[in-house]
Amino acid sequence: MRERIVQFDWRHTDLGPLPHWEPSLRIAIDMMLLSSFPSAVVWGPNMTVVHNDSYVALLGGLDQALGRRFDSLWSDVWDDIGPWVFKALQGGTSFVDDQPYEIKCAKTGGQAWYVFSYAPIRDEHHEVVGMLHTVIQSSAGVAAHGKWREQAQTFERQIARYMADRDYMWRLSRDAMITVSLDLKMLAANPAWHRALGWSEVEVRGMSILELVHPADRDEVEAAAIDFVNDRGPAELETRVRHVDGHYRWFHWSGSFDGSVLTAVGRDITGDREAAMRQSQVLLRNTQRLEVVGHLAGGMAHEMNNLLSGIGGSLELLQRRLSQGRMERIDSYVALARDSVQRAMNLTHRLLVFSRHQPLAPAPLDMNRHLAAMEPMLRHAVGTEMSLSWELDVDPWTVCLDVGQLESSLINLCANAREACLGRGNVAIRTINTRLASAFPEEGGLAPGDYLGLQIMDDGHGMPAKDVAKAFEPFFTTKPTGRGSGMGLAMVHGFVGQSGGYVWIESSPGQGTKVCMLFPRCLEAIPQTPAAAMPQVSLASGRRVLLIDDEHNLRTVMGEYLSERGFTVSDVADANTAMERFRHDGPYDLVITDIGLPEGFSGQQLAKAMRTVNPCQKMLFITGYTDQPLEPGLLQVPGTALLIKPFELSTLANQALLLLDD
Repeated sequence: MRERIVQFDWRHTDLGPLPHWEPSLRIAIDMMLLSSFPSAVVWGPNMTVVHNDSYVALLGGLDQALGRRFDSLWSDVWDDIGPWVFKALQGGTSFVDDQPYEIKCAKTGGQAWYVFSYAPIRDEHHEVVGMLHTVIQSSAGVAAHGKWREQAQTFERQIARYMADRDYMWRLSRDAMITVSLDLKMLAANPAWHRALGWSEVEVRGMSILELVHPADRDEVEAAAIDFVNDRGPAELETRVRHVDGHYRWFHWSGSFDGSVLTAVGRDITGDREAAMRQSQVLLRNTQRLEVVGHLAGGMAHEMNNLLSGIGGSLELLQRRLSQGRMERIDSYVALARDSVQRAMNLTHRLLVFSRHQPLAPAPLDMNRHLAAMEPMLRHAVGTEMSLSWELDVDPWTVCLDVGQLESSLINLCANAREACLGRGNVAIRTINTRLASAFPEEGGLAPGDYLGLQIMDDGHGMPAKDVAKAFEPFFTTKPTGRGSGMGLAMVHGFVGQSGGYVWIESSPGQGTKVCMLFPRCLEAIPQTPAAAMPQVSLASGRRVLLIDDEHNLRTVMGEYLSERGFTVSDVADANTAMERFRHDGPYDLVITDIGLPEGFSGQQLAKAMRTVNPCQKMLFITGYTDQPLEPGLLQVPGTALLIKPFELSTLANQALLLLDD
């Protein structure tokens, strides 16, 4: 039967997997298996049965009794024995010899009368967790019956003694157990305590437990011990205990006092508390996000109002001069309006990157090679009086990034470094291959794997912790009014996150600043062919273009400009009309479509439908915002390109010509 118990699948019972059985259960079963009487351990709220060989031989035909519920096993006589069972589970012992039951013995085939014994089983906390059921034949004479009864009761007393034996509990318990003197000195600790905290027996013998308790918890522990000895207050406590390597673990303690020694039993609840802490941190971050959104809305309104005021004022003066027939300074008003528009374009681009809704066009690249190509731009960004140095990995892993957004991020970071150094100092750029063995910086962050680290370091004035914590918030800036929009680091944060990476800042006042980024390793090959130069001035010579955009004013100016550049333009406002015109008025040399279109038919879906008709149809996507990411590989299809609104009309025409000449 011992072998059958080991092989049985206990996972779906109250007992759980056998390796996780409590010491009290293991001891009870060991004693039960040694009994010569038909016996069974009945455990847990479902009264799960574990029995010995004699129990099976007695009952016969019940080979499947192992792991069954006790009440279903004895359902025929449950009305009679049920009250005795519940009495045992409430802590009472019963030897019922005035209600014998006739049972046919499977071994001999004969009928015999039997009486039952019910004894509670308690765990190390002295709580009833089950019972021992013993069956004794009552057909023999009175003398034999008395002898057997005495043997059964002796056996039950042995079990009770073993269950009360602290040494068994001490060695086998999965919970930490310690004994402490009245002056709070450690007397002994069980193996589970040593495993959980790493201390050796020699290291802690005679040590005050207050030396191992977290300083913030010491007064509470001392007061609780005094109250417990004097039988006042609760007998339970949660506190932090120092591990041998210096960190602290949370334990939930309960205890007993025998007049001279305190015995405490502790359960490690560090994991439960960390889970609760993570949940509270999520709630806190959600609250902080709401604050950031409010700050973002206010900052956005402030910046856009300034820009719109400049645009509106310039147009008002322009209209006034034209109505007066005066042509002086018209060019300056147009220049002022265009400057405000360009600044608004940059602001919306950064907002999109921060929100991670900026459509990216990632491609495999060699970071070292690209940094070398960017060196003139980066030296210009840091200024002539700054020193720019490189600490590059000799063989950096390939990454897959949007080159334009990478360049914009690096220029922003170098400009910030120049500001932090007041124009005179040192900036270093480092690349380093990094292998993460576990999630970083915590569960829910970057998965284990290979990453390329990119770091921008300066020796400027540094940042206090409160500024580091808010550095990536949009419109947060420590620069004087008018010298920064507070969107640079927010844009970097959005770009790195949208690229599957992670960014953080290491800084302290007077110690400089280091911005660290990790990007996932890419196993794709790096394209060797350089991109073709963008044509600057060209005519389309009547090339046919189908233009789709639901914004009427924008569609009108785009169509007029493309016509001036020599295109033959047909424009529509939605995908359904575009598809109808494509079928009946085609073919078109190029289709220019917004990604976000009305009536639930997106520009991506429109492109698929058109390419079922003409697989080689060239497509230029334009978008200002999309809440759906671009489909993987969409921009890698030959004859496909993407422009982000807002853009200059000349850029639109040049991109169209580049696609047609490809």
